[in-house]
Amino acid sequence: MALNREKLGQPEYFPRDISLVVPLGESIHQFIIVGKDQVGALAKITEAIARHNVNLLTGGTYGKNKGGDFLFSIFADLAGAACTPEDLASELGALPFVSKVSFSHTEEAIYDQHMFPVVLFEANRAVLLAAESITFMERDLQRQIGRQGLQVLFEVGRSSGINLAALHKNMLPDADRNTLLATAKDDMRAQGWGLVSIELAERDGAKTKVTVEEPIFAGIEGARESWWLMGLVSGFLEAIYGHRTVVSGKTSFLAESRVFSFELSEYNPDSRSDRELT
Repeated sequence: MALNREKLGQPEYFPRDISLVVPLGESIHQFIIVGKDQVGALAKITEAIARHNVNLLTGGTYGKNKGGDFLFSIFADLAGAACTPEDLASELGALPFVSKVSFSHTEEAIYDQHMFPVVLFEANRAVLLAAESITFMERDLQRQIGRQGLQVLFEVGRSSGINLAALHKNMLPDADRNTLLATAKDDMRAQGWGLVSIELAERDGAKTKVTVEEPIFAGIEGARESWWLMGLVSGFLEAIYGHRTVVSGKTSFLAESRVFSFELSEYNPDSRSDRELT
């Protein structure tokens, strides 16, 4: 039974399933609008859309670190619209804060423009990979090549954790270790990995204990652990505290309570057992 985190003063957890399936239809188009972020910008864009009786199906806004730009991606149904896609794009492009507008027909460009890769801010590309997909890959990889495949996944997850921690440090240059660790755990929650709790080792030779409530793999048949997730936690800790860690001992997954736990110990290059995933 899941904890009621609202009563505990903590945010409620909703696992994220990132859908890459876009609305389809003869009259449905995606509009990409790039502009300078200012008060009322999105309101003016949606007002223009509504004025032409365009049905806004879904949308998402993304910020850009430098320059104060925003990107607004929307899917709109023009079946009952009093304008063409070209007319709407032209009107939106004429708004003083808009620098670029592009549109595409979803029926014609589903794989080229709406799946992989997603193009954001011209040359910058982002590929979205749902965390659940990784757990399917882990399960199948273990079946095919055994534990050696999981070693690879652990190292890839570790590299991802190091890179994400570096991003957090860049965004929060004055943050202390506790703040960075809290941000790292929230990052994993936001990505859908689960609610991560970390009990740091308090002395040399002790183990760091990690507990994950509602892990992403909990609902996947045959999946009882995630080496990518364990590597992700290890990478975060390494980047924040400066010590590389490895999985120590067996992992545990309690299906009834949906809790996954494992332990990490400090990496010792002189110990063969610390170099292998046991």
